[in-house]
Amino acid sequence: MKNDLKQLVTQLVEVEGNSSPLISCFVNLTTPQSDYLAEIETQARGAFRSLAKDRLDDFEDAYSEVKDYLKNSLDQSSRSVAIYARGGESPVLLPLQFKVSLQTAFIVDTLPHIYPLVELKDTYDRFVVVITTESEARILETAIGAVTAELIATRPELRQRVGREWTREHYKNHKRQREEQFIKEKIGIIDELLSRRGNNHLIVAGSPKMANRLTNALPSRLKDKLICTFTSNPNGGVDPIILESIRLATEAENKESHDRVALLESALLSGGLAVAGFDACRDALAGGYADMLVIDQDCEDTEAREELVRLATRSGVLIETVRDSERLARLSGAGCFLRYRPTVSYSESPLAAAV
Repeated sequence: MKNDLKQLVTQLVEVEGNSSPLISCFVNLTTPQSDYLAEIETQARGAFRSLAKDRLDDFEDAYSEVKDYLKNSLDQSSRSVAIYARGGESPVLLPLQFKVSLQTAFIVDTLPHIYPLVELKDTYDRFVVVITTESEARILETAIGAVTAELIATRPELRQRVGREWTREHYKNHKRQREEQFIKEKIGIIDELLSRRGNNHLIVAGSPKMANRLTNALPSRLKDKLICTFTSNPNGGVDPIILESIRLATEAENKESHDRVALLESALLSGGLAVAGFDACRDALAGGYADMLVIDQDCEDTEAREELVRLATRSGVLIETVRDSERLARLSGAGCFLRYRPTVSYSESPLAAAV
């Protein structure tokens, strides 16, 4: 997906509600078309029965757009799609296709539901894959599972000059210098992609020799973003390497999110700059002193979760989604790191009220 998902989520947050129902439809396209269309139809009928009569025409107009898109506009390589649709005086139609899966859901509300996209962005964040061999390096930038840029660096061939212009020793020395220059050029490209374009992780694949040489030459700021290296055969195509890289990046993101929960819990126990629970997080986000929202992917209170991610998005606060965390569940499913703790006057203090 070429569009910036963060920008699209921000755009959706600014959509204002009105009397017309707005559909947020998420579809897992890895299942047969007949299955997901039937599932969407079942959920749509349930929504139809719950709406007031004066809203049914606008709902049917929006649902017709959703069905038409699902039947006629999907890319065969897409693994999921999100479609936002509304009829009436202020119509909305925003379809987004992805190379990774989403859970199928059909939601009717006055505002677009953005949490599934927030989770998608956090889980499958931007990263760079370098596939390096002795002769070339393919540097791939990915976002939400799709390759958004590909750069190829090729090492100039020198062997034909041996025996004509150079001695073998001269050739070996020059070859070593050219290899070092080749690696330096690759690092420059990687640095550009990681430092200036918002990519968070680096994965190196390819021949063991060149992968090791490249990773050993990385400056510390890039090594900090290196997830791992693995052996791969570029002759088998890029797709298997990208799929393995997505798996590794997802594992790394999951570990980072659990580490973040441990830090949150530690800050809470030590009286540090953190709060937990939906009410405290709402106050921190609305008050402008939240630094990061940590939210449970398995949270049952989807309305409260939607409210928090909407507040965080409007405020530009980072959002960390976490899966399968008993620690976060014990903290009511939501927590915030704080930039500072607001000053509370004696009359406003909960302790003062109890005196």
